[in-house]
Amino acid sequence: MATGAGALLGGAVPSMAQEPLARPGEVLEARRPAVVRSRDQVDAKAAARLMDEALMAFAGKADPVSALGEYVHPADIVGLKVNALASPGHPFLASLAWHLAGHLQALGVPPYNIAIYDQYGDRMRKGGYRYRDRKGKVRVLYHRRVGYEHKDVHFDKVRALRWSKVLTGTTAVLNLCVPKDHDLAGITGALKNMAFGNIDRVPEFHKVIHRAIAWMYDQPEIRDRTRLCICDATRVIYEGGPKDRPKTRVPHGSILVAEDPVAMDWAVLDIINGHRAHHGLPKIESLRPPRFLHEAAARGLGAPLARQRYTRIIDGGAPTLYVPRHIDPAFAAG
Repeated sequence: MATGAGALLGGAVPSMAQEPLARPGEVLEARRPAVVRSRDQVDAKAAARLMDEALMAFAGKADPVSALGEYVHPADIVGLKVNALASPGHPFLASLAWHLAGHLQALGVPPYNIAIYDQYGDRMRKGGYRYRDRKGKVRVLYHRRVGYEHKDVHFDKVRALRWSKVLTGTTAVLNLCVPKDHDLAGITGALKNMAFGNIDRVPEFHKVIHRAIAWMYDQPEIRDRTRLCICDATRVIYEGGPKDRPKTRVPHGSILVAEDPVAMDWAVLDIINGHRAHHGLPKIESLRPPRFLHEAAARGLGAPLARQRYTRIIDGGAPTLYVPRHIDPAFAAG
């Protein structure tokens, strides 16, 4: 198997230049509760249509392929970074990842230049992602089979990481996250999916998790590649994450889209807190505040909550602005 980053995903990797977010603070949520039949059963075809609806509405395009074309070029080498840690019950749905891969091929991206990937092979298998690395086909990869770059990247004097070769072998990444409670970070959404999902030595960073999440996402390996965040909020884990916990996994029936990972995670926090309130639990901020949101905003990775423009489309209706109402104002203010 090829081990060089360029060879990994089909050729030399073009240089990339960091660009500022074109749409800071913007999040679009398309919601159809009927796509979820129960906490354990999602209508895959209906969920795919919902994702297409969200992509088209966010990009202002008449079809989902053109919508993705706003963020991905046919010459790109594309990583679909799923979150499969909460498999089997709450990964980013494999059917949705494959649906996106189909759109990318329709856009003109060669199949071999598309890789669906995550960190742990066993979790991917449980979530419906079977390892595949065949010439001419969309690849399904995980870190251990592909490996990490040899060079250490130093976070501080005692901690260092190495980037996944899948990540460094791409020119564009779609950040495919899920909404979960997290026992250390407070929540898992877009920022943590990329930051802790593309490195080795993850436990070394748990004691500095908030600073580390923001710092890692801010590195060019992630920041310069990540084009769009798509959140599979068909279900939500509101307590006991980040691994699957069926008793606190509930239907939600949404797909969210954003360029801004900070804005996405404010939306994730509001959704999780809404379900916590429904079940008589206090807000996440009162127990394990996700301070990485403020760290990330301070680094310019996205907008603070006060600058968020959160649009909702419910059951195909007209887009309406929504003001998050399940977030502690004191925490939001920093």
